[in-house]
Amino acid sequence: TDDVEVKIAEDVAARVEGIVGPVGVAEVIRALERGGMPREDLAFEVAKKIASGELIKASKEKLIEQAVRTGLGILTEGVLVAPTEGISKVKININPDGSDYVAVYYAGPIRSAGGTAAALSLVLADLARRICGVGDYRATDSQIMRYIEEVTTYETRCVHLQYLPPEEDIRVISGNCPVCINGDPTEEIEVSAYRGVPGVETDRVRGGVPLVMCEGVAAKAAKLFKYTKRMKLNWDWLEKIIKIKKKQDKIEIKPDWSYMEGL
Repeated sequence: TDDVEVKIAEDVAARVEGIVGPVGVAEVIRALERGGMPREDLAFEVAKKIASGELIKASKEKLIEQAVRTGLGILTEGVLVAPTEGISKVKININPDGSDYVAVYYAGPIRSAGGTAAALSLVLADLARRICGVGDYRATDSQIMRYIEEVTTYETRCVHLQYLPPEEDIRVISGNCPVCINGDPTEEIEVSAYRGVPGVETDRVRGGVPLVMCEGVAAKAAKLFKYTKRMKLNWDWLEKIIKIKKKQDKIEIKPDWSYMEGL
């Protein structure tokens, strides 16, 4: 055969356009790269352009989804499945008070993005929904309790998490995050206490939710706070979960038993 099925991409920009689009975004990425813009800032800038309708014309839902996928594609340099398989869909749902909000549905492959990129996908969604004029997510008490139960169930009965935050941190994240961390049911196991919660489509454990919430937002809170401050987004609630390490004059190395906990 004279033609090779796999298209050859010459750089990150071409890869991103190839896997998530939209058409023409490669040139925009290259132009910003020539200006020496850091990768994270570049992802936010491109997401802004997409959300404002500069590159494509579509519904608010589609604009936000495209902004998140393309931004995440740039963060992961167009080589991972996270922007395509890790996010199954982005929807605009309704809060109990009648206002609208954005829900990002995560799936298992979001793990490949790593904690920082997974958490930054929420910041991309927050940025895009503000530009599109969509409201913020307001979790109910039962939804917050469902998150706590789901994370605990996932850790104890499904897959071991690299970082399991304390219950209070999960409460802070789920109660304050302006974008809803949602997901597809990936496990056969169901939650037992908080079933049939309004606004949650399934009683089965959604694997993407604990991954983004624990290994993403909770584990990378300090990094995330730095980026949101730079983007002038109000994510001050992150300060409640950032663990401040007090500087000491004397460095003392103590045994760390956390490696043994799994046993």
